[in-house]
Parts: sequence; C-alpha cells; structure tokens
Amino acid sequence: MKKLLAGIGVGLIVSSSLAVRAADAPAPASASVPAWSAASSDSVVARVNGAPVTMGQLTKPLVEGYGLSVLLRLVQLELAKQIAVQNKVTISPEDITVERNVTIEKMFQDSNAKLQGRIDKARETHSDAEAARLTAEMKNDNERGFQQFLESQHQSEADFNLVVETNVYLRKVSEPMLAGKITEEQLKQAFSAMYGETIECRLIQCSSVQEIQEAKRRLKAGEPFEKVARELSRNESTRTTGGKLPAFSRDMQGFPQAFKDAAFALQPGEVSDMVQAEGAYHLIMLEKRNAPRVVKFEDVKESIRRELYDRAVQLTIRQLRQQIQDQALKVLVVEDPVLKKQLETRLARQKNEIKDRDEMRRQIDKDHDQQKEKGPALPPPSGPEPAAPVPAPAASAPATLPGAR
Repeated sequence: MKKLLAGIGVGLIVSSSLAVRAADAPAPASASVPAWSAASSDSVVARVNGAPVTMGQLTKPLVEGYGLSVLLRLVQLELAKQIAVQNKVTISPEDITVERNVTIEKMFQDSNAKLQGRIDKARETHSDAEAARLTAEMKNDNERGFQQFLESQHQSEADFNLVVETNVYLRKVSEPMLAGKITEEQLKQAFSAMYGETIECRLIQCSSVQEIQEAKRRLKAGEPFEKVARELSRNESTRTTGGKLPAFSRDMQGFPQAFKDAAFALQPGEVSDMVQAEGAYHLIMLEKRNAPRVVKFEDVKESIRRELYDRAVQLTIRQLRQQIQDQALKVLVVEDPVLKKQLETRLARQKNEIKDRDEMRRQIDKDHDQQKEKGPALPPPSGPEPAAPVPAPAASAPATLPGAR
C-alpha cells in the first residue's frame, strides 16, 4: 500500500528556514554548571520529618534519566509549531483533546468492536440512556487500558501528550495538502488489493544462506514447516505463530514483488525455493487460496477513499515527524553538560547501528555471491525496501514483512 499512498503525493521537506539558530538559543547559566542547578533549584518541594527536599534534588535524577528524551520531544514540538505558522495553521486546545481521544480509541478499536455494536444498536432503538452508559463504559475501559499501556512501555502520560500535540500540528498541515489527491485509478487498485484473490502462507526468514540450507534440510527430513519456523525463523512477529502471515493479494504493495511472485506460483502445501527480499532469505509455504470477495466497487468506493485519505495523512505525518527528528539533531545546541553528554552518546550509538546494518548488508551480499559460485542462481533479489512509515489498512498486509529486520 505504501507505493499507492506515495502516488497520492505525500512527501514533504521541512524548510531550512525553520532551523533554530545557535545564536537564538538562550545562553547557559554557566559554562560548566547544569542549568537545573541554579539558585532557584534550592526551593523546597517537600519535607521528610522536617528535612527539606529541594527542586534541585528532584530535578537532577530526572534530567539524568529522562532529560534528553523530553528535550528532543520539546524541540520537535517547537519545529512542528513553526511549520504550522509557516502554513498559516492554528491549533486550539479542543484540537489537542480530540487528537488524544481519537489516538486512544484507535489503540483499542478491535477490543471495542463488540461494545460499539451494542452502542449502535441502542442508538438505533432510541435507547439514548443505554447508549450513553455504554459509551461511558467504553471510555473508562479505554482509559484503564491506556494507563496499562503506558506502564508496559515505561512511558509517562506527559511524554505521550507531547507526541499527541506534535501530531495535531502535523495533521493540520498535512490534511489540506492531500485534499482531492486520490485518483480513480488509485481507488480501483486499492479495491483490487482489499477485495481480490488472497493467499495464506507461512514464512521462514533467515539471515544467511547457511541458515536457509539448514531449514531446507529439516523440511526435507519431514519436520513440519510450522515447527521449523518456530525454531529457526528470525522474523520476530511470525515466529511464535509458526511463520503464519496475514492473507495478502497480488496487488498489495506492502510485500516485495519477488516475494509475491514466488508465493502465488505455489500450490497449496508446496514450499518455495529460497527468495531473497528485504535484506534476508525466505522460504514460503502456501497454505490456502481465498477467492475474491463478492463486492461491487461502487458500493465501497467512498469508504476506500476515506481509508486511503486517512492512511495518506498518517503517512505524511510520519514523514514530517521523521524530518523534524532529523532536523532537531542538526539544529539543537545543547548547553547543559549532562544533556550534552547524553546527546553525544545517542549520536554515537546511532552511528554504530548504521555501521552494523552496513556490515550485515555486506555479509548478505557476500553470501549471495558465494551461493552463485556454488550452485544455481538465487531468485532475483527485490532489494531492501524502505521501511513504511505507516501501517497498511486493516484489510491489507503490513507495509513490510512482519518483524523483518
């Protein structure tokens, strides 16, 4: 779906004029003393048996533990506000509240489906009091689930709210730019992807030719594909389900073309030869073919349009967010020595991660060259596709193979 969304016209560049110049940054309280250790930090925030706890005592571990992450969130929010000003977009407190509520509702839309059905039925029968009661119940359930989510992610609500507020600005910038951009051809392509013939497959993903050969040996020896996938596959999302993938069609843009071609060429129960895609090696087993759904294009055309528009907006928000994240690291001038050290550590870690990915790519290329020398050529590689910045619609496949690294 990502190529389809890309065709709608998303993809923005943050103007360099939005950069925060170093000259505009406030001067530090001291060249070597953290800003949070200034005299005002001596104010008492609490007492324990008469002994004071000062703001400095409270702030110091907070800055050391979470300072850089919060700082970068604040910088990204400021850049988002500057983009909004440049595009003459204004945001109200109500906009932020709506964005927060919608975000939480989407997090639990699957679990809410049954209760929402009861709410709709109550409204149809004009049982307004019952509908209101069920709506309040769903809201309370969502809020409890949301708090549990924050705890599981070790994330504060304040940090979540910063992300939500940033998204509001980026959404208000994105929406006008995408109005009227969805074409009839794109609607028909999405219809084919969502309602056409689909197949259900299992996957074994490996990082080298040697691992694939071991998987093939075990399959040839009679071990079930599902068992081998659980024990050998490096795909984190599908390994626990025995390599099970969501159903996908020929027209879904999320899967690499080489992967789709190999999968649709199989008969039920048949296992593919090795397929190279997304920087890894794959074995695919076809389990089932599903006939196209009997749905008329005109009956679902407008719902597809809304789905594509919403996904295009989400994609643009993700692109803009990535750009301001990159921009923040380029324009940020950190004066506080503790935060400055944290930033240097993070940048060094990112550099090492890029180096590790490059090394993995070189190893894969080396394995590929060695395999060509030893035996039959591999299927043509599709090449690694860029990670999609937005999930595909609920009726389609994920933007990249689930759990692919």
